[in-house]
Amino acid sequence: MLENLYLLNYIIIGSLLGATLNYFQFGFSSSFRSLIVDNNTLGFRALLWMLGFAILLFSPLLAIESWQGQTFQGFIRPLSLAIPIGAFLFGIGMQIGCGCTSGTLNRVGQLQPLSFTTLAFMIVGGTIAAATFNDWQALPTSQAIAFQSSFGWLPGLAIQLIILLGLYKALTRHEQKHTGQVEPLFGSESWKFHPYLLAGLLLSTLNAALFFTTGAPWSISSAFPFWGIKLIDLTGLPIDWHFWDYAMENSSSLNQTLFTNPVSLTTLGVVFGALIVSIVHPRAKIKATPTRLLMSISGGLIMGFGAVMASGCNIGAFFSGIASGSLHGWVWLVFALFGNILGLRARAYLMK
Repeated sequence: MLENLYLLNYIIIGSLLGATLNYFQFGFSSSFRSLIVDNNTLGFRALLWMLGFAILLFSPLLAIESWQGQTFQGFIRPLSLAIPIGAFLFGIGMQIGCGCTSGTLNRVGQLQPLSFTTLAFMIVGGTIAAATFNDWQALPTSQAIAFQSSFGWLPGLAIQLIILLGLYKALTRHEQKHTGQVEPLFGSESWKFHPYLLAGLLLSTLNAALFFTTGAPWSISSAFPFWGIKLIDLTGLPIDWHFWDYAMENSSSLNQTLFTNPVSLTTLGVVFGALIVSIVHPRAKIKATPTRLLMSISGGLIMGFGAVMASGCNIGAFFSGIASGSLHGWVWLVFALFGNILGLRARAYLMK
């Protein structure tokens, strides 16, 4: 009974995450796109608020490290060369595919036709990354660096918040310089907040709740090779994945079922939560064209591969990685931004 309640927790929090994304129409890829194309920093500034609040919520848990048998380590990953390469690829894919991992799951919940294609090829890309695990895992790697372990949890917290404040000020100056105004996140009265800000704060709270109750923050990308390998078994494809290095390193999670794997459950919950909101507030469907289908396929394939290679996507590496105080999350952000720039250029060319 307790185990069932524990697993149900993933579904519930995942559903609330999906409902938040859909209800507030909050997206990571659209925030990157608005910044790069329109010099509108509103969405990206909301992301910074999201990160700052998540850092504040995660820090006490990271400081105490464990409570009543539950350990809190967060997502702190070694600084492999695979991370910037994977993040760069992911950034390209999230713009070509017109949505990141969480955005694609949100659109699946909205029953957007092309989102199913994107998700399917993210699974294919993630599975290919698992099959080639030994190749990119051999890239140069240095030890993981976490702000709280390098500087102490209070100084580490302060350093990350100062970085976010500096970025926030730089973004407001950028928008003011290029558009002549700064679209406000706060209304004229102190109790009025922009929906993007509310979404960011809610996502931070839910991510911290997941971290507190399960010991692991929100992630998505590991679900792709997991689902891909399960589909290989289900369809009887002649692929002996048991001898993949990825399979050997992740044997415990691969022995789980679709409905007992924590990341799989949370991810399914995101789709379910978005679907519930779509039933109440239906979204207009995006028309599928041959060009958009090609973009959906290629974007999903690149995203799935890049996310697994980079030890996470916009959720596991960027959101949860930075919230966990891991330097790899900041590295991911820089190279994903470069990838987004190239991805937007490719998207503009393909949409001509």
